[in-house]
Amino acid sequence: MILKNLFRFVASIIFIATLAACNKYNEQTKANSEALEQSLAQLIQQTPSISRFNELLVKTGYDKLLATSKMYTVWAPDNQTLQSLDAAITNDGERLKQFVGNHIVNLAYYTNSPNPSLRIKTLNGKYIKLTSTQFEDATITQGNQYVGNGVLHIINKIVLPKPNVWEYITGTAYKQKDYIKALDFTAIDSSKAVQTGLDPATGKPIYQAGTGLVTKNYLFDRVGDLRNEDQEYTFILLTDDALDAEKNKIKPYVQSTTEAETDKLSSLHVIKDLVIKGVYAPQDLPATLVSADGVVVPINKNAILETRVTSNGIVYVMSEANVKLSDKIRPVKREGEKPDGFSRNDKSGNIAYRLRVNPNNGQQFNDIYIFNHKIPLFNVRYNLKELYKVKYKVYWVAPNDVQTLTFKQRFAVNDPNSTAFAETQVNLKDYSEIYVGDYSPATFGGITAYVIAANNGVDQTNSINLDYFILVPQIP
Repeated sequence: MILKNLFRFVASIIFIATLAACNKYNEQTKANSEALEQSLAQLIQQTPSISRFNELLVKTGYDKLLATSKMYTVWAPDNQTLQSLDAAITNDGERLKQFVGNHIVNLAYYTNSPNPSLRIKTLNGKYIKLTSTQFEDATITQGNQYVGNGVLHIINKIVLPKPNVWEYITGTAYKQKDYIKALDFTAIDSSKAVQTGLDPATGKPIYQAGTGLVTKNYLFDRVGDLRNEDQEYTFILLTDDALDAEKNKIKPYVQSTTEAETDKLSSLHVIKDLVIKGVYAPQDLPATLVSADGVVVPINKNAILETRVTSNGIVYVMSEANVKLSDKIRPVKREGEKPDGFSRNDKSGNIAYRLRVNPNNGQQFNDIYIFNHKIPLFNVRYNLKELYKVKYKVYWVAPNDVQTLTFKQRFAVNDPNSTAFAETQVNLKDYSEIYVGDYSPATFGGITAYVIAANNGVDQTNSINLDYFILVPQIP
């Protein structure tokens, strides 16, 4: 009898505990269900501690966006924090929208989303850094309040939109901004131009005059658009004296046909190497950085006058750069098997693109071998985009490893009929660099280089062979 009563007692306890657990589960399920039926607009409206932020949402129209089914995450400054918001922002519709949009992103991000950090694009087009506890430099005081269309976090600091690299530069008094602006040029955007026909000679489109014109910039086109929020940069902003020193150093080597063009080129060839893709924070800044063109830029940390974090990178204001001329004016090499054309294009059966092995070192290489074409002065053409105004020594490697006879070939610049370079004998199985002559451009710019067969139509003795040629600058 005692055991029976004990059993009933234990069963009652289990029943009561189970019932309580079920009720708690039902309450939790009900709470979760109610939360998922809410929108972010409703949650923010019902949260007294961020009522001021809700007013700004309504004023900018973002409240309507947060009431839709699309997923968002909001970091809302609390009321006490927003008391310090500049009235110039609240009274300017565009600036206010930029400010509020800086606190909202697409998709749902919880405090455990960063690992350890995330860079996320906000609705105003700027990027913010997020960690498990921080939204930029604001602390998340209350996080992970989820509803049907996203997540709400409350923060304790105003986060103003940062300028991007270019916006920061244009707000300074340094001459570098003017030099960059001077690199603007006008181009035709075919997607915006009105096409009126086709050129019968070239087959290229003809556009209505004055249509499709857009402003572009040589620096932005060449190394990266500093206005692009999606790409992060490390940018060196030089003081006026430091910038002029670098320009004067490179200027003799970028001489053009006019002084204005020379000045523009000297600006470009200094500033292009001050743009580095990727962010190097002060604690991670190495002794040298490498520009997009592969130029080594020394970093003297003692010359850093100011550091500014932007929405798409970091700017260092520096009093010197000291880039070596030998790092900017470097050898120009072209591979023989990558030509831009031939004097006769119907000789493909006589042109071989080969994979060979250098028996002296066991290294593989590719070359071009042109044989039995029977055309005196047949040539292969290579376009070089930029040569500085400096003397270059020209060398080539022509292994001639399949014939039993030597032959001669000639190098030429711009004019294949020029004899400024003498014919050079191509010895059998010679894998070394052979000096073929000097070339000194009159001005900075591109050239067309030719490798030309002997002036006869005899098989073997008017072959062309080229692993590569290289122009080595002779910097004083």
